[in-house]
Amino acid sequence: MEMRQLLWRLGDRFVDDPKPAWFDHAGDLVVVRGEVVWETPDVTDGAVYHELPAGTYPVYVGTNASPGDDWNPDTFRYDVRAVVIPLAEPGRIAEADWDVEDYGGGFQFVEDYAVLWDGQAMRAPSLTGAASSFFEDARDAIAARGPHFRRDNWATVVLDEETGANAFVFPVSGESVNGYEILDEDENVLCLVLTTHE
Repeated sequence: MEMRQLLWRLGDRFVDDPKPAWFDHAGDLVVVRGEVVWETPDVTDGAVYHELPAGTYPVYVGTNASPGDDWNPDTFRYDVRAVVIPLAEPGRIAEADWDVEDYGGGFQFVEDYAVLWDGQAMRAPSLTGAASSFFEDARDAIAARGPHFRRDNWATVVLDEETGANAFVFPVSGESVNGYEILDEDENVLCLVLTTHE
């Protein structure tokens, strides 16, 4: 099975309507501490962290067009509906048990933009002083590029030069996020799927 086929199957299985209309490779997430979360800083309370082995993993995003206000075309933008981080080849993920639990009905709130990062990036020495405004700077940069560029509708920021720990900032339209871990027989994570909910 190819990765693109797997992404569409994951979208159909785990993402609420509206389903993603596109999937793109956003880049690679550098995981150092193994505490991965998708959250809006200062908004998300009690975030759920996913334990992943240290390493560098591809990040795929499923996006959908959001018309916003019918009377104001400037409100149109592409929103990320799903984030998929595969840790194994597509065939192994496809053959695994997908009957997995989510956050159990809990709410992990997000607002307009959400950051995908791990514990090392959160604690990076660069997050002091003027550099701590990376989230606001990323939001401004995304907005300045305009809402109509789907493949350039997110930002990647390296927060720890020594380890390479980075963060992705994605525009989202949902009010909360959910997560699913697809595991192998030994309960090792094969794939992490994060989704937004209205």
